[in-house]
Amino acid sequence: MNILGIVAEYNPLHYGHLYHLDTALAETKCQYTIVAMSGNFVQRGEPAVIDKWTRAKMAVAAGADLVIEIPVWFSLQSAEGFARAGVLVLESCGVTHISFGSESGDIDHLKKLALWLQEPQTQENIRGILATGITYAAAVEQVARSQVPYLSHLLRSANNILGVEYLRAMKNSAISAHTVPRSPEHANATQIRALLAQGNAAEALSHIPPQPRDTLTAALKTFGPVYIEDVSQGIFYALINLGVKGISALPACSEGLENRISKALTEARDLQELLEAIKTKRYLYTRIQRLLMQALLRFDTISAPDQIPYLRVLAASTRGKDLLPTLARSPLPVLYSARDIARLNPQQKDLLSLETRAEEIYKMAQRLKTR
Repeated sequence: MNILGIVAEYNPLHYGHLYHLDTALAETKCQYTIVAMSGNFVQRGEPAVIDKWTRAKMAVAAGADLVIEIPVWFSLQSAEGFARAGVLVLESCGVTHISFGSESGDIDHLKKLALWLQEPQTQENIRGILATGITYAAAVEQVARSQVPYLSHLLRSANNILGVEYLRAMKNSAISAHTVPRSPEHANATQIRALLAQGNAAEALSHIPPQPRDTLTAALKTFGPVYIEDVSQGIFYALINLGVKGISALPACSEGLENRISKALTEARDLQELLEAIKTKRYLYTRIQRLLMQALLRFDTISAPDQIPYLRVLAASTRGKDLLPTLARSPLPVLYSARDIARLNPQQKDLLSLETRAEEIYKMAQRLKTR
């Protein structure tokens, strides 16, 4: 049987995501869909606007059959690390196709970019440009303009860039790659989160399909949306507690960034001032925010894993239960409930402990929102 795989954050799921789900299923002729989804903290370095259990239920309500969590260690990495983790999760679930949204919709051109990025000379040229102090994305586009000018414009769009990273992660895989052009008709997740932050829940919910909307509406009656500002005090405390040495041990920290952060801590009065004091031409807000989330969750206490530790099921449809025998054949342990933890080795348990810490911090932010 053919199984569609999608890497997503669904933060929150909206009509554009539903269009992608339906179109990918129709075009790949798959019978089932498995979603590899970020948990309570997402790749741009923020808490998800609503918790992972609700977002997983929304995915199932939209037609997904299984939702598997991307462990937080991997969801708070660069686009390359996030994409690789998502693909590894889906490979371990036995998917036959992986689909992603892109601005271009041209899978052949995106594949050519992925192959070009793999070339040693390309990487050497990118490293040379990085030495000038610009971001990795800007360096890649600059090299592309000189080497593959007919493709370089694709690197100006975020979803094209992420799509290329999915394809790079799939280079030795038998899984078929598929893309769906993103529809400009629908509000995107950033716009919906902004509406929720402004207190305009009715308009925000109008951009979400009916069944997932019901799930989100019920959740919002219990807990309001969560934003990075809601964990700002925890971030300041974590950074002060870590000190320069501890900050330097975080995966997103490099090239003396810990000293810049330490200096900013002595001057910033709030999170926005801290971000502005740290930001440079090379280090943009999203990378800094990932580092701050890594500090908050104490990534320094965990040894960097070299593979996905386990498969954790967040939600399943009635049909999705047909896929559980496929998961059972995975080389990774599958977590359905607390009793499965005994099957984990020490490093896997450490990564699950990190996940538990992330959940508790997120729940605290939710509770503080209800006061």
